[in-house]
Amino acid sequence: MDFVFYIPGVILLITAVFKLSAMRGSWRDPLMAASGSVLLIGALVCMLSAPPTISVVNSLTGIENFSAPLVYSGMSALSACYLVLMIAWRGGEPEKVGRAARLVVGCYALVIVGIVALFGLADVPVERTRDLDTYYANTPHMREMILLYLVSHTVATVTLAGMCLSWLREVHGLTRRGLTLIAVGVMFDLSYQIVKYAAIAARWNGRDWDFLSTSVSPPLVAIAGVTVAAGFALPRIGPSIAANLRAWRRHRLLHPLWAEMRDLRVLASETHWWDPPVVRLAQQEITILDGVLVCSPYLDNDVRKAAYAVVRVQPTTDLLPSRRMWTRLSGLLQRDRRALGAETPRPDHGTSDHGTSDQGTAGQAAVDRADIEAEAAMLAAAKVRASAGPSTEFPSDVGQLQSITQPHLMVGLAQALASSPVVADARQRATMEEVRHD
Repeated sequence: MDFVFYIPGVILLITAVFKLSAMRGSWRDPLMAASGSVLLIGALVCMLSAPPTISVVNSLTGIENFSAPLVYSGMSALSACYLVLMIAWRGGEPEKVGRAARLVVGCYALVIVGIVALFGLADVPVERTRDLDTYYANTPHMREMILLYLVSHTVATVTLAGMCLSWLREVHGLTRRGLTLIAVGVMFDLSYQIVKYAAIAARWNGRDWDFLSTSVSPPLVAIAGVTVAAGFALPRIGPSIAANLRAWRRHRLLHPLWAEMRDLRVLASETHWWDPPVVRLAQQEITILDGVLVCSPYLDNDVRKAAYAVVRVQPTTDLLPSRRMWTRLSGLLQRDRRALGAETPRPDHGTSDHGTSDQGTAGQAAVDRADIEAEAAMLAAAKVRASAGPSTEFPSDVGQLQSITQPHLMVGLAQALASSPVVADARQRATMEEVRHD
């Protein structure tokens, strides 16, 4: 059962290390300082609350149950940090925010002083690592210390819940999700406190409900700590996580295009496994664009026209497997064309109904897919010629690669390079021509 305390402690400590390393020179910002303090103090309290750590601390100090005021003081400091963080996060006039934060810090500083003073007056000769709250529930001064901690913690929790719920109606997006997590964590925290109160009250009435304090409360407070900390962290780190997830997905989808172009880049940038997805994606796209630049003189418009004609006469199911993807790409392409005022068909495609409103979504998707597959075939053939060496002749009608100019079309180009039989045929024909030329 002891691991219940260490798991959230390690999670919060790792998060605190990354957070503090990114906070260089930002400690004057109340929001940054409070968020860093929440993570660091929360991690220390979780670890100090574990029974093995309690035994070690008591042994090192030579004072029986010294961990009790240490843990209670840490929990009180954590309660203050939560309130200060919520006050700073919600914002307002700097003077009012600062005054409210100082009031909270002052009140909980007095609570910590009271906890230490009451422990000094108490007589607690028997070390208790798991059931101190209930074992000493009737001991003078120790009883008051335990109640002071619990009541101050309850006040902080109820105040935090009220602030969270009142603000929840006014915000949206990641801030609302973060507040929802905080609210969930507060419910677990209140459950933990109810269990503690019940176990202590049972002792006052001569009953033994110690299992509530020793077995039920630890997981509740552990879940509460991690959930509340996650709620505060989500609005600040959520956008970065979402951006990296999008970058990872795009990096994966562009892999066929990158694999086609990487051999043409003279100075390839190195990436490491620890690089975030946004960095890896940036390097991948640089490699792609450099490769396309090398291929540009060898883009043969005749290859594109021939591939386009073949794709347009094939049934939809004979082309690429992901019809949903191509339909989505078609919608994105039409949106971009409308934004640019370019409702006219692209040159050299020879179809009067290209892009007209009477075509269905599937038909328009087929046209847009044909555009991209034709350009993929032209690029694959150009890659073969560019790799053959400087002796390769340039085409008489040099084409242009439009698909590389828009992010979603680059994905379609990559998928066509990986899956299209028309592209594979163009690549094979170009290879055979270079072999005959040699």
